[in-house]
Amino acid sequence: MPEFTDQMNHTISLEHIPRRIISLVPSQTELLADLGLEDEVVGLTKFCIHPQQWFQHKTRIGGTKEFDFEKIKLLNPDLIIGNKEENERGQIEELMKSYPVWMSDIKTLPDAYEMISKIGELTGKKEKAIEYVSELKTRFNYFQENINVPSKKNIAYLIWKNPWMAAGKNTFIDH
Repeated sequence: MPEFTDQMNHTISLEHIPRRIISLVPSQTELLADLGLEDEVVGLTKFCIHPQQWFQHKTRIGGTKEFDFEKIKLLNPDLIIGNKEENERGQIEELMKSYPVWMSDIKTLPDAYEMISKIGELTGKKEKAIEYVSELKTRFNYFQENINVPSKKNIAYLIWKNPWMAAGKNTFIDH
């Protein structure tokens, strides 16, 4: 049985390539769509609004921090994908008692590349994930080489309103 270690150093075992995936994070839902996993993703959060077709037709299991455990049970997932910053630890630990839960922890661009590669590997989309990471690296390299961005500027990056929230230190956005 193949084993996979997530970005929080937790190992899960999968009997087969997942056929019933729940995504607990909007950005990772979009990644699953980019990898072509429309049939495999059965559940997502109320904040996973892209792709719009998925948001309209797939089961919503609550928010990123407050899950509907009964809906999750009815979906019978064989893989749940979450994120350390987005999801509430106690709820994730509760899910881990019943399901394989793979968690990301992204603070840097290399962490993001690793997450994409690992999700591609565990969902049977390794080659597509490698292509996606290669394209992203090319685009970021072009940006760094061709865009004149002044260094050492203080910037407030607002990520939410009501209440207003800003990206803090030691986060992906800060990096």
